[in-house]
Amino acid sequence: MNVNVTTSARRTAEANGAGQVRADLVAVDGLTVLGPDGRELAGPATFRIPAGTVTALTGPSGSGKTTVMRALLGQLPSAAARTTGSASVAGHDVLALDRIALQRFRRQHIAYVGQDPGSALNPLLRVRALLREVAPRAPESTLIDTLALVGLSPDYLRRRPGELSGGQQRRVALARALIRRTGVLVLDEPLAGLHGALRTDIAGQLAALARERSAAILLSGHDTALVHSIADDIVELGAVRPASPPPSPSGGTQVRAERRSALPPPDVASTGERARNCHKPSAVSTDNRPPDVVLRAENISASIDGHRVLADIDLALEAGSALAVVGASGAGKTTLARVLAGLHHSATGSLELRGDPIAVGANRRIHHGAGGIQLVTQNPRSALNPRRTVAQTLGRPLRRIGRVARRDLAWRIEEILAAVELSADLAARYPHELSGGQRQRVALARALAAEPAVLLCDEITSALDHTTAAAIMALLDRIRSERDTALLVITHDMALVAGYCPRLIVLDQGCVVESGDTGTVLTAPTHSATSELLV
Repeated sequence: MNVNVTTSARRTAEANGAGQVRADLVAVDGLTVLGPDGRELAGPATFRIPAGTVTALTGPSGSGKTTVMRALLGQLPSAAARTTGSASVAGHDVLALDRIALQRFRRQHIAYVGQDPGSALNPLLRVRALLREVAPRAPESTLIDTLALVGLSPDYLRRRPGELSGGQQRRVALARALIRRTGVLVLDEPLAGLHGALRTDIAGQLAALARERSAAILLSGHDTALVHSIADDIVELGAVRPASPPPSPSGGTQVRAERRSALPPPDVASTGERARNCHKPSAVSTDNRPPDVVLRAENISASIDGHRVLADIDLALEAGSALAVVGASGAGKTTLARVLAGLHHSATGSLELRGDPIAVGANRRIHHGAGGIQLVTQNPRSALNPRRTVAQTLGRPLRRIGRVARRDLAWRIEEILAAVELSADLAARYPHELSGGQRQRVALARALAAEPAVLLCDEITSALDHTTAAAIMALLDRIRSERDTALLVITHDMALVAGYCPRLIVLDQGCVVESGDTGTVLTAPTHSATSELLV
């Protein structure tokens, strides 16, 4: 792996008083992570994180950001992986600690939030219990204040993870890390899956917390402008970033010194007022051509544990069309996708696939087989079975849905990998041996193996760098054109929406509040929920 690491030459020299140099809570020197076969998985990386500062770890998908972050916890990709160089966190050589010492170190000194934080939340516990699990002595006021830091109201203390959107689960996981008040915070894509205004707010809160608590924060993120604006230092893995900002005289990368001030939490009470202002537009059709409607949804409503999360949604998807569904975290986007895919059981309304009625709320993925509906989820790491190779993952839908003969599997797998622009030699690899972009393409290939008429993509680019995200969207654009597949894209990336989806609908509090031509809506939004997405 060709890895180029750069850090800023500027270091913050003040902590509690002028002229006091802050101690480095994290010190990494020449850290390289090697796979069992000696292949470089990440590094070499060298950087320092003083107390009271934020360091951004950036680089394209597959550059090793997550691997470096997890190494700071003493976690390697596999038991056979090894490292060179060193990593010191809060004075501990984390790569040399035994199992018991490592557990004690993690409890006392470091908090980590991964790219799939929902998988770490016990589905049986309410949010109050999830916070108490890591901070048993914290008073109720601290629980409420910590949720406010991540833009959640006290009402969420009573909810379980299954009642939360992906973005809300991410925020609860972040709250669990913050309430522990450890000296070191390692946050892998903490802003992914959040809309513009909320991303800006939480980023500002993290920068303020680093100063107030004298904590060291290492975070990754593909919203580079926002991440760079709060970072004291930038460590880049992979290809060298274009010269913006320009190189400093010392040869490092000059990083803006100013920080955004911590913004107040969103006005949670205003969301109820917005919900009362929802309107019911006519069904959204994604083209002006004569309609060849593949999927029609009417009066779709859904609840989770008694909470209504969708209200009377209408939409229509034509063959070869692309429709974006956008909205703030918790607006109901993922629930809508799950209802359309037949994975949400407490839904009402009507659905038609190519003019034939299909049940709402029943699992239809295998029953309908080829020509049905497939969902690609946000987190391929949790969606892909870690014990199956890529070939085994793709072979399952080819055999069960496509009825492909066993003797033809090898070349069909190679064909599908080529369709998502992956080389055939990846067929023998396991998910942990793939980059985030590669895992997302494998998840997409698995959906395509079922030869769907409708492809639902839920935030599949949120944790990818802009180049990889654009490549995934270009791939989807080619697939829908070549296969006449109807595409529904859920995303917070308005640039990708503008570039690849001619039509969109905006959800807020489970209602459609705005819809129409993408360019028109984004240029002149008429609802505050749309405007907040553009911040």
